[in-house]
Amino acid sequence: MPVPLSPIENMFWRIEAESAVGAYRVIVVMRLDGWIKADVMTLALARLQARHPKLRAAIIRRNDGRHQYQFDRAAPAIPLEVTDYDEGNSPWREEARRLLQVRFTAEGPLAAVAVLRRQERPYSEVILVAHHAIADGQSGIILMHDLLTEYASLEADRGAPPRPQLRPVTATRATPAGWSKRAWLLRRFLRINREEGRQRQPNLPEAENVMPQSQWVHWVFAPHETRALVRRSRNEHTSLGGALVAAVCSGLLDCLSLSEAVFKYQFPFDVRDALKLSDGIVTGEDVGSFASIMNAFLEVPQRSTFWDLARRAHEQIQAFVDHGGPAFYYNLAHTAEHPLIARAVPQLPSMRNTRVTLYATNYGVANLAKAYGKLTPRACTVTFPNSVVGPSLVTGTLVVGAELNVGFAANRLEPVFWERLQIAVRSHLQAAAGTR
Repeated sequence: MPVPLSPIENMFWRIEAESAVGAYRVIVVMRLDGWIKADVMTLALARLQARHPKLRAAIIRRNDGRHQYQFDRAAPAIPLEVTDYDEGNSPWREEARRLLQVRFTAEGPLAAVAVLRRQERPYSEVILVAHHAIADGQSGIILMHDLLTEYASLEADRGAPPRPQLRPVTATRATPAGWSKRAWLLRRFLRINREEGRQRQPNLPEAENVMPQSQWVHWVFAPHETRALVRRSRNEHTSLGGALVAAVCSGLLDCLSLSEAVFKYQFPFDVRDALKLSDGIVTGEDVGSFASIMNAFLEVPQRSTFWDLARRAHEQIQAFVDHGGPAFYYNLAHTAEHPLIARAVPQLPSMRNTRVTLYATNYGVANLAKAYGKLTPRACTVTFPNSVVGPSLVTGTLVVGAELNVGFAANRLEPVFWERLQIAVRSHLQAAAGTR
């Protein structure tokens, strides 16, 4: 059964296929106590691929130039690389960089997996990379959960039946907004695009010889630190999302020596529905609401306080959500094919290396199992590269159990500047939690 790619899926596929390898990927890194067996993981990947249609789909270009998924062909197996390393620092960054450079072909599969095992003690890391045409942050977490679930089942009983196959979903991914809300968002979208060329935004110290998205860290905040940050955010009438933006903006001001700056930031995805039944110390209100991928500007004077920035960012995000942001983005991408709409919407700005883009994304409370057979999750990070529009910064957070996990990534920054920046950002988060 052929299924057309959605407009946003088609855009992700076309841009990477025509320009930059690794431009649009979702990366999930799971750290586990326990030693993963290569043969069991191979079988688990086969079952994962049989369960999820897009992991075995081919992308076919139609005569009219549009793309569609084709599910009636035998897809190659998801590639798996298993590496053992000595006691010391894990090479997960290097392995993730390697996976980012794997070219996904139209024949599929659009995913790859690597396993790192520490020889001195039972400890493993699983790195899953999927093309953004078939996965986002939420589905990346689901794929990792399903993979480890299949692994645990096979490790306990090789004869256990596989989980049922899923059917391709063709319904819209977002609840449509009313026309008045869409009009509000369209006016804001056009205004922000006009203002973008007029705003004075800081240059980031860029290193052209650094591979895209080669710079990242993963922070795990202890339960008491997480509780303190959540409690303080509630007291300040903001969210963890606002606190993340404030931490990065404040860190940039510390490192760039600016008296004031205008930062552009984006909040992709709306995960409110996914958080309705979540338990734990963090709720949907704490992580904030998320709007579509629409730019917003945050003017930051040097004298701005951390919590003032957090509240302003949170208020802007909430305004997007109140006007049905996600539905607007997908519908705009679809209707932009009409020539009249296409003329009304400005073209994307040229790829200048003069903008600071903050992708401050929260994935909420991760509903991960306490254990997958003999494997016990310790930490998880989700991030995505952005190697198309010049240097950028990405923060992605989720709460695993009671611990806040933060993935902080950068694209093509000078190494010395990157070291200073990550220290500054973490310091602001720790100060906000009162643990520095």
